[in-house]
Amino acid sequence: MATNRLELKNVTKRFGGLVAVDDLTMTVEPGQIYGLIGPNGAGKTTVFNNITGIYRPEEGEILWRGENLVGMTPNQVVARGIVRTFQTIRLFGEMSVAENVMSGRHIRSRQGWWHGIVHTPGSKRDELENWKKVEEQLDFFNLSQYAAVPAGSLPYGIQRRVEMARAMAVDPTLLILDEPAAGLNDAETLQLLETIFKIRDRGITILLIEHDMDMVMEATDYLTVINFGKKIAEGTPDEIQRNPAVIEAYLGSEDDDE
Repeated sequence: MATNRLELKNVTKRFGGLVAVDDLTMTVEPGQIYGLIGPNGAGKTTVFNNITGIYRPEEGEILWRGENLVGMTPNQVVARGIVRTFQTIRLFGEMSVAENVMSGRHIRSRQGWWHGIVHTPGSKRDELENWKKVEEQLDFFNLSQYAAVPAGSLPYGIQRRVEMARAMAVDPTLLILDEPAAGLNDAETLQLLETIFKIRDRGITILLIEHDMDMVMEATDYLTVINFGKKIAEGTPDEIQRNPAVIEAYLGSEDDDE
């Protein structure tokens, strides 16, 4: 039986003459909170875009439960239980919070669009089940009081929670978070950290990019560090903090100052 393991094997992505991801190999084990970090422009989001089908790598394999994701469309990847959030929040601003969260459920619907037109018993059961899932996520992310509020009118930190609730409404097995703490204050970041642990406790594997190093080192079980698209280190948070190559990538070497 295949396990919920994500494996990148020698993945390379080019844009013309630019090698954005360079022969990257990494393995995310089931139940981990796994961090992908590196300086600005290192290629982190490009890695996520390759995993989720937005880009297609020129070389390598991306295996999920032993199945190669390369060549799949984003909706095919989502259907396999891999769901992501984005660095820039992408909500439907005029729609309510509840409607935004519901929009994440469409791929799990067992009914065709025509069933909704004729209001079959199956479509009614499906809609009821989907709204129950929405209510669960609103409660989990402390958003119930905002259910009827247009998402675009809410503060940034609450919008971040709405985006995560929408992703969780898909019932993911692997949740990919692209800079979830971006724009959050200290209290909101602490709340986010607690939420990430609660999601992991539900048996969901988490892969994240984040620039808040304090949060990364507290949250993650294991890390891969890339620079100019190439892996320069991997290990536990303690190991990464002591790694000379990582320190040089983030802070520069003495030669850089000369």
